[in-house]
Amino acid sequence: MAVLLALGTSVGYGVANLLAPLFAQRFPLAAVLLAGQATALALTLVGLAVTGEPVPGAGDIGFGVLAGVGNAAGLIGFLLAAEAGPVSLVAPIGASGGVLPVVYDLARGASLGRLEAVGLTLALVGVVIAARRPTGGAAPPAHHDLRRCVTFALVSAAGFGLLLIALPQAADGGRWWALADARAVIVLAVLGFAAATGRSLRAPARELPRLAVPGVLLISGTLLYTLATERGSLSVVAVLASLNPAVTVALAFVLLGERVTRTQAVGIGCIIAGVVAVAA
Repeated sequence: MAVLLALGTSVGYGVANLLAPLFAQRFPLAAVLLAGQATALALTLVGLAVTGEPVPGAGDIGFGVLAGVGNAAGLIGFLLAAEAGPVSLVAPIGASGGVLPVVYDLARGASLGRLEAVGLTLALVGVVIAARRPTGGAAPPAHHDLRRCVTFALVSAAGFGLLLIALPQAADGGRWWALADARAVIVLAVLGFAAATGRSLRAPARELPRLAVPGVLLISGTLLYTLATERGSLSVVAVLASLNPAVTVALAFVLLGERVTRTQAVGIGCIIAGVVAVAA
């Protein structure tokens, strides 16, 4: 069950990572972020009201805020990186943040079985290969700045790694409180980002439901992640939840007509083998 829930996180994140950069090409980046995250915050507040979870302690709230800081850095960094370079480069770098919870788990004395270790390695290697941008062919577009792209992608990876570590600890004090705390921090971070950079928060009112879709997918994926961490090892769940680049590549092939190269096919095979090994 933990494996299935974590893979559900990857699907939600993978679809959102395809839609958000596409929307940001037509509408202001900050507006795309705010529409999605404000909607996600509203959904978490509804969940909080329905479940009636008691107010958690200060420590749990602190971890929720820390998760929000990481998530904000991850989201903003991802879209800024996608502005400067190809999503196929941003996605695997961002997915490397899934390594941080593994390091964190091992630092606390956890151990991995040999089959789990092989599976995790295959999955991570497969993500990098599957989401790798094909070499050769036409030169990169003139507006691409690969140094800026890689820098913000690394910020995104660090942010998502922090989220994957802090959120399960925040959820100990209440799953919906953890999600609400994190989303409130993200909304404030987006408003601060827009004010600091002078980016517009305006988008046509008729487009707001569509712009909210990535946020709904992300909060759904995050909820699945918290459920997965309650049922399985953090290091295993975190890596499986970081397989979203493979989803993004597959959707780009089906919806945008991109071709899957032989190298990407090898990467997808590695991912499948890694998931089977972890599940076993």
